[in-house]
Amino acid sequence: MEYMPGGDLVNLMSNYDVPEKWAKFYCAEVVLALHAIHSMGFVHRDVKPDNMLLDARGHLKLADFGTCMKMDDNGMVRSDTAVGTPDYISPEVLKSQGGDGYYGRECDWWSVGVFLYEMLVGDTPFYADSLVGTYGKIMDHKNSLGFPDDVEMSKEAKNLICAFLSDRYIHVYKSRLLNLGCAK
Repeated sequence: MEYMPGGDLVNLMSNYDVPEKWAKFYCAEVVLALHAIHSMGFVHRDVKPDNMLLDARGHLKLADFGTCMKMDDNGMVRSDTAVGTPDYISPEVLKSQGGDGYYGRECDWWSVGVFLYEMLVGDTPFYADSLVGTYGKIMDHKNSLGFPDDVEMSKEAKNLICAFLSDRYIHVYKSRLLNLGCAK
């Protein structure tokens, strides 16, 4: 990979209050990167701002493919070990621990929702003081997801975040891409 002089998105988010326009741009770039990875038959499994690098023109490249797995013919991976970064792990990955771990690309789309929320709010949506607390909020996301009153955010951004942070997001994602003419 070539040199990425823009650093990572963590650096950008720590130095700027990210306007919604920027967040939409970077979210779109991550969606395109993940679509390419998924089209090649892989699930990334560790989508987070630390793994989003910026080139000299501000465009994003997804990095760190160490946890990628090849999907089977049904678009799923089998793993009974939770991988990824705690704040970004999807409920499907958490449910897979120690059991019949079978999940798909929805784990990547979940992480995009967490990332988009973090860009706009400044914190991850399910943060807790303990790992158990964070995982509990993720598993109860339908009740624990909230938007702070003091953060300005469009209804469209909130709806998109909620769509990404839903169970098995792949169905919503695929239908939206089909409507845009971006997927087959």
